[in-house]
Amino acid sequence: MAAAAATASTTEEDVCMTPDSTTMVDIKNILPSESYAKSLLVQMNALRKKETLCDVMLVVKGQEFPAHRIVLAAASDYFCAMFTNEMSEKSQSSVELQGLSPRVMEILLDFVYTETVNVTVENVQDLLPAACLLQLKGVKEACCDFLESQLDPSNSLGIMSFADAHTCQSLRRAAEVHTHRHFSDVVQHEEFLLLERDDVEKLLKCDEIQVPSEEPVFEALMQWVKHRLEGRKPYLPELLESVRLPLLTPRYITDVVDKEMLIRRSLECRDLVDVAKRFHLRPELRAEMQGPQTKPRTGASEVMLVIGGFGSQQSPVDTVEKYNPKTEEWEFLPAITKKRRYVASCSLNDRVYVIGGYDGRSRLSTVECLDYHMFSRHKNETWRNISSMTHRRGLASACVMGDHIYVAGGFDGSYRHSSMERYDPQIDRWTVLGDMENGREGAGLIAANGSIYCIGGYDGLHILRSVERYDPNSGQWTTLPSMVTKRSGAGVGLINDTIYVVGGFDGSTHLNSVECFNVRTNQWTRAANMVSARCYVGATVLQGRLYAIAGYDGQSLQSSIEAYDTITDSWEVVSNMATQRCDVGIAVVSEV
Repeated sequence: MAAAAATASTTEEDVCMTPDSTTMVDIKNILPSESYAKSLLVQMNALRKKETLCDVMLVVKGQEFPAHRIVLAAASDYFCAMFTNEMSEKSQSSVELQGLSPRVMEILLDFVYTETVNVTVENVQDLLPAACLLQLKGVKEACCDFLESQLDPSNSLGIMSFADAHTCQSLRRAAEVHTHRHFSDVVQHEEFLLLERDDVEKLLKCDEIQVPSEEPVFEALMQWVKHRLEGRKPYLPELLESVRLPLLTPRYITDVVDKEMLIRRSLECRDLVDVAKRFHLRPELRAEMQGPQTKPRTGASEVMLVIGGFGSQQSPVDTVEKYNPKTEEWEFLPAITKKRRYVASCSLNDRVYVIGGYDGRSRLSTVECLDYHMFSRHKNETWRNISSMTHRRGLASACVMGDHIYVAGGFDGSYRHSSMERYDPQIDRWTVLGDMENGREGAGLIAANGSIYCIGGYDGLHILRSVERYDPNSGQWTTLPSMVTKRSGAGVGLINDTIYVVGGFDGSTHLNSVECFNVRTNQWTRAANMVSARCYVGATVLQGRLYAIAGYDGQSLQSSIEAYDTITDSWEVVSNMATQRCDVGIAVVSEV
């Protein structure tokens, strides 16, 4: 008893003193609070399972769940208010909860006691509303993250509505961006056909939908109207104003729009079509006809990532810079896990992939991935390794077509590859495809019109001007008309039906010249020269403009980026990165 009394009379200050000094001891160095908290939860959960020391019974549709008030109140503002305010449940030993199922209640209780939750396709639609009701923020965030990972053209409209109903703002924005970015695919699914009139108008008017022309917008509207013709036909004249008819080609207006019977039978619709015709027939009137219907859509807000490369320290780098063309601001993002030059890069569904390259010692087959949307929401998201390619490849080229990534050519240190590999992110697997006629490093690779084009490069003996096209249906490569100028280390970008090939090296000169290949006619033409010569240059299309990024001009590394105006056929320097480099990877993602 005396010992107990002595312990009880010891002051807090005494406990925190060392025996021979007045220095305070840092308690967290003695007792790791995080592991201690987890051990407490484990013990509390064990007590719950045994129904020991439980002081409240939660009842859901007749099924009872024993629990501890203190644990519930600490985990949930809903329960905290219930058990600490003057509510009837405060003194009740049994509390009935409405709007939940026993299965969901068990999942939520497991989360409260273990801080883990397994979100699945089967439970997410019940789990998210329940988490909102009981104010379990961690479960709500897990559900939103899961739904964002499941976004697809067939469900993005439904997820956007679901997010609205439960005030999940970041999920709603992610679903909205996905809808805008994949508009042409989204409108082919039932969710679009079942939209209400006002939702259709809002979508068709949106400036951020990404479409190659106004044709998919017009066709989507007609498809929606015809799905329930009698009830929706009266809406057509008003909704047709959401289509930017003057931006349609004259041929499409005469061959398609004019021949649509619903248009022909509506005076208001014919008037709108006549305005579009006048826009094309009277160019001198276009200035005074400018308005919302003649303004090209800007597409979703996009940013560009510049990744790795060869830096001013004469070695590979791991830095990543992000450029926002709207604000013209640069920002550093988390570095990739391995320094890489001669790197290939691309983005698919706003996941950024960094592929192969050279780390200063060997060519690489490894691949890293960053989920950019998850990073934007949770800054602790970082680069992670995924399955490696079959072959080591430096100076390979990458592009995206459909739901797959394609990587072609490259140098493994002794051999220049003629093969191409395809990556399926759904199963995290690479597959080797058929060989090109030429092995190539430093080529340009781009998808256009349902095919993949590999352009120029170096075969170990010669710099190439040749072009090969891959048909994914037959698995065969076909030789196409060659470029005017042989090039290795050039950048490529696609606008409408035209592939632009910028800069590169011809064996003696670092190039600033640009040539264009029309994928419909298979013909090459020239475009205006860039401001600066650039070899090992990055290129991409961002917000409808072609950009040339970084590179080497024969004397120094570049930090500047140039943008090309297809209307004026001219280039201008628009910004500078924080670092000078070449051999970079480039990826474009949507900003949420």
